[in-house]
Amino acid sequence: MTGKVFDDSLNIYQDQAKVLFDYYKKAAEKIIAEEKSVEQNITDLNAQKAEAEKKKKLFKILMIVFFVLGIIGGFVFLFLKVRKQKDIEQLDEEISAQNEAFQNIRRDYAIDKIGIVYVPVATQVPFEGKSFLVDHTRQVEETNFQLTVLHKPDEFSETLENLQHSMEAMPIVENNEMPEKVDTSNYSTSVQNVTLHDYVGNIDRQVRNISYLLSDSDKVSVSLPVIKPESKEDKFIEEYATKDTGDKPILNVFNVSDFDSKFSNFASLNAMKNQIKNTGDNDNSEYMKKLMVQLAETVQLLTTTKSSGSSKLINYSNSIFENVLKSSYNHYSPALEAEEIERIRTANFDYQSSVNDYKPFSLKQGSRVKYDLISNNWIAEDGSRTAMPFGMHQVDEEVLMPVIQNLMEENRIERLKIYNNIEDQKRNYLEKWTSETGAYFRDNRKTADELISHMREAFADYTSSSTTYKSLMKTQEMLDSQGVDASAKVVAEDAQDEIIAGFEAQAMQCSTQQEQFADFMDRIQDDINDSKERFGHIEFYEASLRDRESHKMAISMNSIQELDPRKKQLLGVGPYFAHNAVIPPLPNTQPEMVQDLDINLVQQVTGNLESLTESLTTEQTTNKDNEQDADAATEQEVTVESEQAQYPIPEQDETIEYDQKEDAADDQDETLEDEEDEAIEEDIYENEAYDENEEEDIDQDEDNETKEDE
Repeated sequence: MTGKVFDDSLNIYQDQAKVLFDYYKKAAEKIIAEEKSVEQNITDLNAQKAEAEKKKKLFKILMIVFFVLGIIGGFVFLFLKVRKQKDIEQLDEEISAQNEAFQNIRRDYAIDKIGIVYVPVATQVPFEGKSFLVDHTRQVEETNFQLTVLHKPDEFSETLENLQHSMEAMPIVENNEMPEKVDTSNYSTSVQNVTLHDYVGNIDRQVRNISYLLSDSDKVSVSLPVIKPESKEDKFIEEYATKDTGDKPILNVFNVSDFDSKFSNFASLNAMKNQIKNTGDNDNSEYMKKLMVQLAETVQLLTTTKSSGSSKLINYSNSIFENVLKSSYNHYSPALEAEEIERIRTANFDYQSSVNDYKPFSLKQGSRVKYDLISNNWIAEDGSRTAMPFGMHQVDEEVLMPVIQNLMEENRIERLKIYNNIEDQKRNYLEKWTSETGAYFRDNRKTADELISHMREAFADYTSSSTTYKSLMKTQEMLDSQGVDASAKVVAEDAQDEIIAGFEAQAMQCSTQQEQFADFMDRIQDDINDSKERFGHIEFYEASLRDRESHKMAISMNSIQELDPRKKQLLGVGPYFAHNAVIPPLPNTQPEMVQDLDINLVQQVTGNLESLTESLTTEQTTNKDNEQDADAATEQEVTVESEQAQYPIPEQDETIEYDQKEDAADDQDETLEDEEDEAIEEDIYENEAYDENEEEDIDQDEDNETKEDE
């Protein structure tokens, strides 16, 4: 598109044709006008000459007549005749001059050159993936922009590129060449810092650098005369202007030097955004949104993968370690040895019950199970499977138990004597302690029973009085219903209700205290019995030294559900190992740590972006409504403007062509002037001046002739 000048043209070539046509039309009109003017002058001069010759003949006849008559008037007519002869000669000269002027009228008008000059009247400024037009003529109102200009845009773009490149591939195992310590004391006092390895540390540094570069910026206010889209000016630009000037000259008419600094701010932003466009996203806002989502997905995936991978690695190494620990045990089927395991579990190793009939704990070799590595199960000889066998440590079963049993057999008689002495002493102590505690308990019990009896008697008296009071109240109500006089009525004071309520509360309190005291006495009795049982227990060391660990193993197998959740993870080694393991305490953490670890970054980023989009949409809708209201108010107030003021402004490098043309017939500034045109204009001016002088002379001659005639 080349643009155009005239409304009825389609392009600049039709504009040139129109200019040529108008030029030659005006030249022809000028030639015709000059010819008509000269011809009219010649006609007027011929008429004057004919009139002069006519008068000359008249004067000649009158002169002859007066000379024949001898009258002096003949000299007068002779003078007039001579003068008319001179006038005729002068008219002949003027006619000759007019004929020469007619011949000298310029008729060789031609256009040697016609050119096009484009005048920039607007600049198209790219911004936010779009563009807007800035008016060079400053005929439209200025629009204010608030720009955030980064101090280091190149470094910001480079950081974005590095971050994008880092997120393209995720390592299975991170390098540890540049580890970085991160303070986590606000999350946990147990774990004061956490190490970030190369990959995560690099992403963290890039994100922190981006945050710093975004904060390292200035707020710049820019005011520019912006042409609104779909306005009259914008439509005019679309119809008359062009972006392609080709090799045509450009003439800068308007001074827009003050726009350069403002355009540079937009250019710096666009330069950074053009670098973003190289990544495949034309919209930098969409690019930043995608980058945020990608960053959230990468961090979320990396965190989840590392957590899951670490857990799997730990679990796998634990399973290997569990198998290593199990290798020192002899494992038996709990189903085949259920009876023996239950017997050792219920054993109390008391001397009185075990001295005569205690049987050492022993498991059969036929109950041994073997580990199947593929199925992770233990298989017995009969083909039965179990996931949790009963384990006996090989040192205990094959070394310690036989040695202890043999040693105990060597000095059994001496130990029996010691056991008997211990039993006699404990029995005497228990009898004495039982009698003393029984007497004390009985005295307290008696005192408590008497107190309870008094309380019950008081409560019975209260109940009887309450019953009497209720009967009295019913009698009073009956008298009221029968219409008995007021003097026969018994008036109850309001204070009695409060007293009764107080008695009821105290009665309930006494009943509660009685129950609490009875429970307390029962607990004392149970504690006395437990103490007697514990004190009366005599450890049978022949059994406990040999089978105490087996007893604990059997108990641990029946109390798996009571284990702490952290200890349940050790059941792979065995219930006994899980029960007796000493694990470190849980780290001291703050609730914020759990909340932050539970954050789903992808959902959070998506939600924040949706909220931002909704707020921007709402703001744009509000601004659009305000602009429409302002435009409606402006249309009512603004008067009709001149056609020149309504001309819109073209875009940058969009110019309206300006045709240089040569038009000697016009007195306007657009005509092309040369030396020949100036000479023609001077001749015309001189001829016009001569014609005016001649007309004045003719008028004077006519006046003189009129006077002479008179």
